[in-house]
Amino acid sequence: MNKKYTFPIILFSVISLFISCDDDSSSPSNYMILNEVEFITSFPQTFSLNDKIEPEIDIIGIKSFIIYDSLLILSTVDREGLWSFISLPDYNYIGKLLKQGDGPFEFTQSPDVSYNTNIFKEKDILFANIYDSQKGRLLKLNIDESLTTGDLHISSINESLPHFLFNSVVIDSTSIFCKKFNDNYTQQIRYITNHCSGEIIIPPILQKLNEASIKTGEDINILSTITKMNMDNKRFVEMPIGLNYINTYSLDGTFSKTICIGDKLDNIHKIQNKKIWNRIYTYSDVRIFSDFWGVVQIDEDEKTFQTGRKKRPSILLFNWEGEPLANLELSHFITSFDIDLKNGTLYTLDVHSDEFHKYNISYILEKLK
Repeated sequence: MNKKYTFPIILFSVISLFISCDDDSSSPSNYMILNEVEFITSFPQTFSLNDKIEPEIDIIGIKSFIIYDSLLILSTVDREGLWSFISLPDYNYIGKLLKQGDGPFEFTQSPDVSYNTNIFKEKDILFANIYDSQKGRLLKLNIDESLTTGDLHISSINESLPHFLFNSVVIDSTSIFCKKFNDNYTQQIRYITNHCSGEIIIPPILQKLNEASIKTGEDINILSTITKMNMDNKRFVEMPIGLNYINTYSLDGTFSKTICIGDKLDNIHKIQNKKIWNRIYTYSDVRIFSDFWGVVQIDEDEKTFQTGRKKRPSILLFNWEGEPLANLELSHFITSFDIDLKNGTLYTLDVHSDEFHKYNISYILEKLK
């Protein structure tokens, strides 16, 4: 049974009541949550996926991938073409773009195609906004023209972003969502920057999440998230890698919800009291679609995950109201996923084993409707 709680502004007393009666660490800074919290202990549908197929793709060293319409884009270790493009479902090789190097539009390492990158269409032309963390800049790549002409068509949007942002999401033609650490590395600060005027804004919804903090000298990744935005409804999804809840919200505060997988919120203070090896790696990937979004649930302690994984991950799907839709149970290890909605195919990648697989999930997508 799933339960929902709505917190008043005075958060301290409410958390104290239902999380732990004898907990002396119930400060709001120990919970990176929003006013409404829903506890998910079950999903309306569960599917076991066993019939995996290895796609006929002759590319090695895949680091990340994303699917846009009928195009598979792979981030690889190929220095002469960091991104490869393949058509779906026939797997025809289209070409590769972006080089590793020290040139003006070259990269120190392959940009992740699914993280801090936005693939989109503008007047029916396919583009990518790429945050280059090593050089603190935002670039705009014309994918279609570059692949058609064989020449790189890329331009700079912003050259003055901080280096090594935790998250960067282009909201519109002028605004960028950013997430960086504070001066003493105890908080991760979300803000909106206007790359034309340089103005910085922190809406109340972001200020609330920014309150979460750790002790000086602790691992800042306790607060790390992967953040993505639905371009249609402008709703954000923030998936932590070490907490058992996910935040979804709109910047104006008209929609906000914390979704906790389980019956109790992870307490940041208590996590810090655990040895690093005993801390739980909760989620590894988040993907957004027009009608729903999903995360890869790992839910395994760091030592086991790093030295010999035991628990098979699941893909948890939710609608844009934050309501659970389905639990996809996997028979093998993965770290990320994406869905080819046109052909009803789920693709998974495990970066540790370099395994790339697919499943026919057309029947699942029909049930989700």
